[in-house]
Amino acid sequence: MTTSFYLWYLVTTLVLAAVLYKPVKKVIVAGRIRRTERKLGRDLAEEEMAAIEKKAIPLAVMIVMTFSFLFNKVLMGKFYIQ
Repeated sequence: MTTSFYLWYLVTTLVLAAVLYKPVKKVIVAGRIRRTERKLGRDLAEEEMAAIEKKAIPLAVMIVMTFSFLFNKVLMGKFYIQ
């Protein structure tokens, strides 16, 4: 393996993670807000929603980076590594 291959792997993983971050975060936040509203039986205040959004960031980053890493590994292993 060459250095350029590893650089390409890193760049494509980061780009894919950046593209997927916002939609994944939205799904996580929407699910948590709905669950919390149902649990409390009332609508959430703006501060509570902001707190939920802050808590969703590390989870979204972890999910997106893991998926991107594994997706690129499978894709590159299938097409680029003989």
